[in-house]
Amino acid sequence: MRKMNGKTIAWSLLSFSLGTGSVFAQEKLDSTVNQFSSRPISDGDIMMKRTLWRRVDLKEKQNVAMFSKNNEITRYLLEAAKAGLIEAYTNDSCATPLTKEELHKRIVIPNQTAGLSAEEVAAGFGAAPAANNADGWGDQKPKTDPSKQANAAGDGWDTPKKDTKKEVAVEDDGWGPPKKKSKKGSKKTEVPKEEPVVEKPKVDTTTFNTAVAVTEEEYFPDQLSILEVKEDWVFDRKRSRQYNDIQTLSIILPSEQTATGLELPVASFRYKDVERLFRSDPKKYIWYNSRNTAQNKNLADAFDLRLFYGRIVKYSNANDKAFLDIYGGEKEALTKSLNYEQELMELEHGLWEY
Repeated sequence: MRKMNGKTIAWSLLSFSLGTGSVFAQEKLDSTVNQFSSRPISDGDIMMKRTLWRRVDLKEKQNVAMFSKNNEITRYLLEAAKAGLIEAYTNDSCATPLTKEELHKRIVIPNQTAGLSAEEVAAGFGAAPAANNADGWGDQKPKTDPSKQANAAGDGWDTPKKDTKKEVAVEDDGWGPPKKKSKKGSKKTEVPKEEPVVEKPKVDTTTFNTAVAVTEEEYFPDQLSILEVKEDWVFDRKRSRQYNDIQTLSIILPSEQTATGLELPVASFRYKDVERLFRSDPKKYIWYNSRNTAQNKNLADAFDLRLFYGRIVKYSNANDKAFLDIYGGEKEALTKSLNYEQELMELEHGLWEY
């Protein structure tokens, strides 16, 4: 009887340990479901989910509060990434981190160079002028005095003619062109002409540096005025509530700042890291309240309270296309975006009734 009790106790302990291990494994698995969310929701509690991309123009009136002078959210994100406080990534998938050098290259103003390009050097520009080619415009004969050429030419019959007429002496009184002196009895004397002094061209001894010297000027934070918010539109069945679970924030370089006229991605950040950064110093990272500066809010609270406006430019679809790619026009894309926003509101209302 005692042996049977010992076996029973052993089997019960073994089953308990296995069950506890499976529970711990399940908890560990659930904790890593969403790596970007600051408040992750268990997959078992998600009744419906859609991923949205919102374009936040920080120069719009509703978004200026997080883009105030010297308090730009783009400034805070880039400074924190350079300081190593948060990790920057190449895109919103947050799979490939950016180094500080790569991040610097993405925000350096292009075409700020001194020197000649490779095409200009190949075309012959920038070559040091030779000693016999002082002006750098090919082989040219040395310049001569045109008056000497005229005297040497004469009448064109090999023998230059002598000028039999004597020039009348003139006096320069300093008030305009000299006047002829026409006094009677005065002898006509010829005033020799002063030959113009022709300066010899100086030879440029400076060497042209064909290497391109790149300046290190970066875009100002107020020039990076577009923020792309990637979020999950989630309906939690346990809480019976719809959530906008922000996943990433991406800085976009506006088209008016680029030479190609296209918007270029600068860097992406996990919102989980960004919120931790904002919460670390509530008085520094502020949402500026222009109506009452005593009620400035933290940027993390501003995102939680949805104190910004962002138009939906893309939603999760099989072809991974934005509204502009699907409908091929700015006006049509804007109309469909507003319609999709309304559909989401109606869908949430229907889930409440359900």
